Amino acid sequence: MKNMRSRLGNGRRWVGLGLLLGLLIACGEDPRQLYETAQFEEQQQNRTHARELYERIMQQHPDSEFAEKARQRLRAWETEGSEGKP
Repeated sequence: MKNMRSRLGNGRRWVGLGLLLGLLIACGEDPRQLYETAQFEEQQQNRTHARELYERIMQQHPDSEFAEKARQRLRAWETEGSEGKP
């Protein structure tokens, strides 16, 4: 009985790890999810991470509508900076 529980526990760990890994891979490839995450990071005042995500969208999905939106956000930051705004 104890051996069976051990096997079940190990199996569940591997399944959980596989699901987590799959989600992480899937999240990184969808430009919409990347863009939404970048927007969230902006709201949290984490522009460094938001910039990394916007740049990743432009590199990995250059022809998507989200690449253009990412370019627009980064341009808006440059305009804000030239006007002395944070």
